[in-house]
Amino acid sequence: MSKSQEPVAVKTRKALAIMGYLSRMGGMNAPRETLADLLWSSKDRTKAMQSLRQALRQLKTAEQEAGFDVVLSSSGHVQLDQNVFASDYMQIMALLEKGRADDFREAEELWRGDFLTGYEDVDSEFSDWLRVERERVRSEVTGAALRHLNQVSIEDGGVRAEAGGRFLLKVDPALEAAHRVLIRLYLNLGQKERAEQQLKACEREMRLLLDAVPDQETRNLLRQDEPASQPENVFRSPGESSVSSNLLPNSEDVVLLPEISIISSSLLKKGLNDAVHLREEIVSGLSSFRSFDLYESEYFGDADMPKPMRVEGHELGSYLLRFRHDERSGKIVVQFEDRAIGQIVFNEIVDLRLWDGLTPAASQIVSRVYGHVIGKLRNPANNNIFARWCQADALMWDFTPQSDDKALRLLDEIERTNRSFSKIYSARASIIMKRELHFPLHETNSADGMSNLLSLAEKSIMLDPWQAMNQRIYGWALILSNLPEDARRAFQNAGRLSSSDPANLMSVAEGLAFSGDVSEALATAERAFSLFAFVPRVFYEYLANIYFAAEDYEAAISQIERGAGVGVSGLTTRVAALLCAGRETEALQTLQRFSEQMPNGLSDAPEVGDNPEKWRKKINFFQDEKVRQQFDKGAAMVQRFLFEGLGSI
Repeated sequence: MSKSQEPVAVKTRKALAIMGYLSRMGGMNAPRETLADLLWSSKDRTKAMQSLRQALRQLKTAEQEAGFDVVLSSSGHVQLDQNVFASDYMQIMALLEKGRADDFREAEELWRGDFLTGYEDVDSEFSDWLRVERERVRSEVTGAALRHLNQVSIEDGGVRAEAGGRFLLKVDPALEAAHRVLIRLYLNLGQKERAEQQLKACEREMRLLLDAVPDQETRNLLRQDEPASQPENVFRSPGESSVSSNLLPNSEDVVLLPEISIISSSLLKKGLNDAVHLREEIVSGLSSFRSFDLYESEYFGDADMPKPMRVEGHELGSYLLRFRHDERSGKIVVQFEDRAIGQIVFNEIVDLRLWDGLTPAASQIVSRVYGHVIGKLRNPANNNIFARWCQADALMWDFTPQSDDKALRLLDEIERTNRSFSKIYSARASIIMKRELHFPLHETNSADGMSNLLSLAEKSIMLDPWQAMNQRIYGWALILSNLPEDARRAFQNAGRLSSSDPANLMSVAEGLAFSGDVSEALATAERAFSLFAFVPRVFYEYLANIYFAAEDYEAAISQIERGAGVGVSGLTTRVAALLCAGRETEALQTLQRFSEQMPNGLSDAPEVGDNPEKWRKKINFFQDEKVRQQFDKGAAMVQRFLFEGLGSI
């Protein structure tokens, strides 16, 4: 639009697509190479860059006609001027931030369809990005609107709730949460016939657009015995934030967690600071897992300190964690008791002089507590919701496609009754990414795929941004969406949220390396290894990728040889590191050994022959261009091996 609000034409859609893409980037900024690859993917880099320059000239011509500049370009980047650029989406989000009835109505008028409608065919790569980004935009918009509809109020005659519900249905006619808002509103207003009509509309739209039916909870809203004045109730799991997008009618299916009571004897005189600090480190570490209900007791004198005894606790377990400072020895006693059976699980006497600081000592005690409590819940005989989650989590750490399939079935089981349990969605996203990274040739029947990855990760963040796992998986999803700076921030958040969990830190470190922040990745990995009592072999593969990003190929080779197995991802890292180190003969021998370990050969693998170039691009997570090119040397050799056979090399 010009200064006089007249539309200004741009010669090609790709020129406008550049602005659409930049509007969704952090800082509204992107490298020229990224734009060229995204919009002219079928051309070689030189011709693609030339086409990009022509498109930028078209935008400059339009700016001259409009009377102001929006696009700022340099030799390396293209950026939108955030002080000048405006869009309908930005205006809609500003209106939803206020969330009044008039704001919802104005936002409804502004919503003219999905993000960049009509741009699906400008380029195949752009289409892939656009598919994910549309879901992201829709998720952001519906989430912003639903925050104001947490309680369906009729104080204003239901005007705001109805306007909000109508806006949501303009965005997505099959959005069940929006239909629920209106059904509850009409029930609260005593308009049962309108509520019934809304339910029929919900059934119709979900059948037409999703080939699905409303949940039983939605149908139950119209039960005769349900009070019409019941306020909208949003499901909330212990420790999870309230998320209105679920809009469940009640919260009777709360996810219970194991209980741990924290008790300290008098931590007095010499050594007080160390004892208190160790205690706080341990409590903080346990809290960061978001897997326990922690109860803080007052400080007791030794005479008043509770004695070991059995108590009646719920099926997930009740525990007591005691701290006592031994004044004579200067040591700190940490005792962990299972109250359900009156058993002392462990009694740790901590001499900090034998440890390299408080954090490693605290981390290993946290790991012992976590391992004992969660280990008991991983028994498949325990069908409590949180126990089912623990079983799914354990399966995901097996790193086999079969275990992932079992984990997905458990996640489906949990979701049927507890859709606001945020880790359901980050776990699904994790499995999708694991298949891409470790099992790209494995056949899958899952409905979830790469196109749904970012929306799953964002849903987990919307439900609970304080879960380290959610932030970490969000970071990985952003990596795969070519958003390295946003990914870096998500990984840093995950590291801060659970800084005493070495497994979390190792995943964060690998993510930072892929994002391009190698120095922080190395420091984080070093911190993680200092906390491990035992290092799982899979983390040596993570470390190998970090060293590869640091261009220390000999160290990468050394670490990958200690890794977990013969997955395609680890194979590619090993081959790439060997090639970059000038050890091509060993790279060929590595592929030979891999071929011998495949019992049925590679020719029957489901995805072999589908799209070798797509596979090669998909396996390369490194965002730094130089590192990416170095890794591609190995990926090219592995590609020929997987898709053409060993004789092609």
